[in-house]
Amino acid sequence: MVVHRSVPKTLGLVLGALTLLGASVFMLVDGIPRLPAVGALLQVGLGAVGVLFFGFGAFRTGQQLLHRGPVVEIGPDGVRDVRLSTQVIPWTAVLRVREVKVQRQRFVALDLDEEFEREFLSGGTAMLQRINQGAGFSGVHLSATGLRCNADDLYAAVLRYWS
Repeated sequence: MVVHRSVPKTLGLVLGALTLLGASVFMLVDGIPRLPAVGALLQVGLGAVGVLFFGFGAFRTGQQLLHRGPVVEIGPDGVRDVRLSTQVIPWTAVLRVREVKVQRQRFVALDLDEEFEREFLSGGTAMLQRINQGAGFSGVHLSATGLRCNADDLYAAVLRYWS
């Protein structure tokens, strides 16, 4: 299974991130004149966190619009998701496959051999993985967000090749 990016879905994600970035900038700018009041301090703090978070999200999602070629490849050799790494996850490194639901979002979670997982994840992906694990979401997560498929398609393809 080879999956490409859905440009309309990805543009929707970029627009959503930019909207939330704008709201965060407004919170930040609106709260600065009223400092050092406690309410203004909270508003400025939340605005700053929002600017960093949604700014990073808009940047990363915008970068993905420039990527050409397949985003996710699932085949006899393993799984490759270029959003996580250029490296293929071989089926021999996959210990368990499961579906994870977080609110309305669904993911395909791959529990990997610990040694392989350390080598596989690097940089910002490794940091996000540590945050996810701290929140109780172990494994590497494949998402259909912004792709020309849905979570059911990903899950079925992974199970077809893994089993």
